[in-house]
Amino acid sequence: MTSGDRDSLEGAPSEDAESRGHPAAEDVSALQDRLIEAEREIAGLKRSLHQSESRYRLIVDSAVDYAIIATDLGGIVTTWNDAAEAVLGWSERQIVGRPIATIFTPEDVEDGVPDREMRLSLTMGKAQDERWHIKADGSRFFASGEMMPLYSQDGTHAGFLKILRDRTREVLERKELQASRERLKLALDASALVGTWDWDIPGDRLYADARFAERFGVDPVLAESGTPLQSFVEGIHPDDRDRVARKIAEAVESVGLFAEEYRVIGVNGEIHWLYARGRCFADPDGRPVRFPGAIVDMTAEKARETRQAALLKLGDQALVQGAPGTDLLEVLQLIGQTLDVDRVGYAGVDPTETYATILREWTATGTAALSGRFRLADFSGELVAGLRSGVVALSDTHAIVSGADPGSAWDAIGVRAMVNIAVIEDGKVRIILYVHSARPRAWQDEEIAFIRDVLNRAWSYNQRRQAERALVETEARLRLAQEAAGIGTFDFDLGSNVLLWDDRCRAMFGVPPGTDVTYDGTFLPGLHPDDRPRTEAAVAIALDPEGTGLFDIVYRTIGLEDGILRHVHARGQTLVEDGRTVRFVGAVRDVTQEVEAVERQRLLARELHHRVKNTLAVVNAIANQTLRRATDTKVGLEAFSARLSALGQAHDILTQTSWTSAPIEAIVGSTLKLHRPADEARLAWSGPEMELSARQGLALSLAMHELATNAVKYGALSNETGRVAITWRVEREAGGRVFALLWEEIDGPAVVAPARKGFGSRLIEQSLVAEFGGEVTLDYRPEGLVCTIRAPLISDRG
Repeated sequence: MTSGDRDSLEGAPSEDAESRGHPAAEDVSALQDRLIEAEREIAGLKRSLHQSESRYRLIVDSAVDYAIIATDLGGIVTTWNDAAEAVLGWSERQIVGRPIATIFTPEDVEDGVPDREMRLSLTMGKAQDERWHIKADGSRFFASGEMMPLYSQDGTHAGFLKILRDRTREVLERKELQASRERLKLALDASALVGTWDWDIPGDRLYADARFAERFGVDPVLAESGTPLQSFVEGIHPDDRDRVARKIAEAVESVGLFAEEYRVIGVNGEIHWLYARGRCFADPDGRPVRFPGAIVDMTAEKARETRQAALLKLGDQALVQGAPGTDLLEVLQLIGQTLDVDRVGYAGVDPTETYATILREWTATGTAALSGRFRLADFSGELVAGLRSGVVALSDTHAIVSGADPGSAWDAIGVRAMVNIAVIEDGKVRIILYVHSARPRAWQDEEIAFIRDVLNRAWSYNQRRQAERALVETEARLRLAQEAAGIGTFDFDLGSNVLLWDDRCRAMFGVPPGTDVTYDGTFLPGLHPDDRPRTEAAVAIALDPEGTGLFDIVYRTIGLEDGILRHVHARGQTLVEDGRTVRFVGAVRDVTQEVEAVERQRLLARELHHRVKNTLAVVNAIANQTLRRATDTKVGLEAFSARLSALGQAHDILTQTSWTSAPIEAIVGSTLKLHRPADEARLAWSGPEMELSARQGLALSLAMHELATNAVKYGALSNETGRVAITWRVEREAGGRVFALLWEEIDGPAVVAPARKGFGSRLIEQSLVAEFGGEVTLDYRPEGLVCTIRAPLISDRG
């Protein structure tokens, strides 16, 4: 029954009453029938309404993924479905009658968010948001929500409907993904040497970060959006390109690992050494689909390794080669090839320091050689003043702004970068040792130190020209950063005190993969006790929110389970929020081999210095004594050359045993081979195998030379019938074992004892006594000279 029906029904009797006063009997009966029909209609409407409410309740309760909350006009909760109870924790009995603001966070309530949402839903039809809400236990969850107005059947505003969906897990997963990306980026930024790639094989799109792209000369924008593999292959050095391409193909074909060292040419044409490591992955059908990996720039390590090899080679050449001039040219070439420059040489400077004249030079293929003299002021008005300080280095000659148009002078000889090292005498520049590059180049301190060291040694040797032999320890070259890809990462959340390590980082502390780690329980106990204080101090400085936030240190670790001592280089940085350090992220790299290599280099340099100094002292003594007692210069030089040759023979033998010892037979044989007559039986030797010390070997070699030279000139080897027998043995006496050596000349000319002892005799007696610690006698018997050596044996090695 409608309101209109009720109006007509109620109005009819009133109208009749006014017109007639009382209803007729038939009208009363009809009215009663209509009342009964209206009651039936009202009952039907009530049943329909009840059924609608039941359906509404069923729909609300069935929405298990959505919390559905209804309120009245004042925001008081009137309806609360099961999903709302599951998500927020309050039961319907607990929450109905409480304000909708109960589920909002205190800060949102203070900010008026619940009222604002209700107003917005009235003006816009709905109010959507994504925010944090409060649960019954006080915890928070993130939800996407929508508030809408509720209307009654007559269209009047009756309340509000709030629908929420819990999206906490999505938000946390997204946050963790973002944090993971941040950790990776921060770790890569902290390591500074690492680049990464990911090759989509079917689509041939290789995605790489900016550092990776830069090394291969590829536009970083293209690399980030993906570009064909060939774009990067073209950046590989031509000499390495085919090999690397073949290794990539093999890794794809076998769906396996890829690990290679090779050179690349960057955007500015510079050459870098890289160590690349990656793995090919296949789909369920076994087809290769992805090929990710990482690179480490090994240029510095390779350069250091090359310089170490060059120093060793220099020591070998400078003391073994014969012609000093040739040696210096080889040294210049050694510098040029080691540093990959275009020209290396030296020039003499006139007394007025005006001109430099080219004396000797090495040039790379395609580089024009310099000759003649050059006016120093043409290159820079301040060049001479700079040279008086010892070293002048220019990264780009075009950057010079003083002097008489210096750029053109450098351009005329094809130089864009150079290093000049001066030899100063009496405060003036006398010699300029120069290194030229045709391209701009930022000279590293290690490179300048290498040039200075090598040239100083070579120049010193060339000036003396008396040293010919010396030993360089020939240890195997270290391959620095052989496992350069072994970089681990760490992430320390200071708020939660949670420390995250990857398995490579765990390995550097001797911890098994997957093991939980903590700062106090794993990191600190894993440090070497001697390094722990300074490492903790470095961490404290890095964590100081007022500081730079940088962490760069090398410390030792002792494996917590394997007990292995390792040297670890750690680099990292911190994140500061609101004046408080909240995170500490970085990378670690095992540099044990590099640390050991540096120590070996120091030992090698000290040993080289020691050997050269000792050898030069011996050569100097021989030269002084020989030339001073020679009857003329020619005779003196011949005697000096022969004695130096004998010394060199001994050096050759000692070099083969790293100067630890020398077989006596090898010493005797190598020394006497130049004096042996055509009939070898006339000069024979025999004795048991014995090892002499390095100093004993040198002394015996010089003595054998003097005796053989005397025998050839005056003794048993000066005629056609004489012979010489050398024998040695070990005898046992009361005081222990004794080494005995006998030189005996037979059937030679009659011997007459000299009126005075010459240098050769004194050299034999004094050097042997000094080094063997025994007795040496020279017996000038008429039938032939006899030399006897007897010395106690201190050890088996003599």
